[in-house]
Amino acid sequence: MIKVSKYFIPYVIFLIIIGYKGQLLYVFLIVIVHEMMHYVTARYFGFSGFDIELIVVGAVLKFRDLDDATPKEDLIISASGPMSNIALAVIFYFLYKNFPSNDLYMLIAGNLAIGIFNLIPAFPLDGGRILRDLLNFRFTYKKSNKIVMILSIIIGILLMLLYVFMFLKGSTNFNLGIIGLFIIISSLKENERVSYIIMGDIIRKKYKFTKKGYIDNRNTSVYYKQDLLCAMSLFDKNKYNIFTILDEEMRVIDIIYEEEIINALKLYGNITIEEFMKIEDKSK
Repeated sequence: MIKVSKYFIPYVIFLIIIGYKGQLLYVFLIVIVHEMMHYVTARYFGFSGFDIELIVVGAVLKFRDLDDATPKEDLIISASGPMSNIALAVIFYFLYKNFPSNDLYMLIAGNLAIGIFNLIPAFPLDGGRILRDLLNFRFTYKKSNKIVMILSIIIGILLMLLYVFMFLKGSTNFNLGIIGLFIIISSLKENERVSYIIMGDIIRKKYKFTKKGYIDNRNTSVYYKQDLLCAMSLFDKNKYNIFTILDEEMRVIDIIYEEEIINALKLYGNITIEEFMKIEDKSK
């Protein structure tokens, strides 16, 4: 299904008014090829069910189950779009050397611009997802997402400040300001969405486990005075989380599993792990 952002049509009209008529066709053809490469790569990994949303900075391909992808799968899917643009720019460059034309020049410049632009490490661009996936090899999904979100907001603010500076100097590059604002808004939305992704992942883990027959574990040591929400914030997406509970002397006093933490939060609220262990002892 093709969806249109409420900001997309006014933005296109605005671009036409300020003189971008001839370039729009090239841009949208390149963007469609970019998104189709994402689609082909995602289908290769077995993901299905997708929507294409036309947004201010181009188009976004959204697979309904892409949040189930491992960091490696998501990294390859995210990188496939900009890498295809850069590869096409190289191909068109060699064609241009032998058959110079304005159309080929536009295809070189357009593919190179969109490929490099999408590698900017900010949401909702591919570069933001790529950086998050790389960080996710070292940190939890939530922490990786937060790092990229902060970086995205900084980049968005810098783009808007650059736009203001250029405007004061007499240059009216409205795209720069709009893209900066859109990056900031998208980053804040992504931060809100991450908790739902992690909760949804917990629900889907049993299905993924029975389907594949295995699941990677992640064992984390936690101080028993910490609360349950603190432990939950350490949940890693796509892994089964096991917590080794330690006392002041770093001695093991209990082992708690992720579903126990979820159930305890539902029953008792955000109590400490120590309080939860006492409740468990009484119920035995």
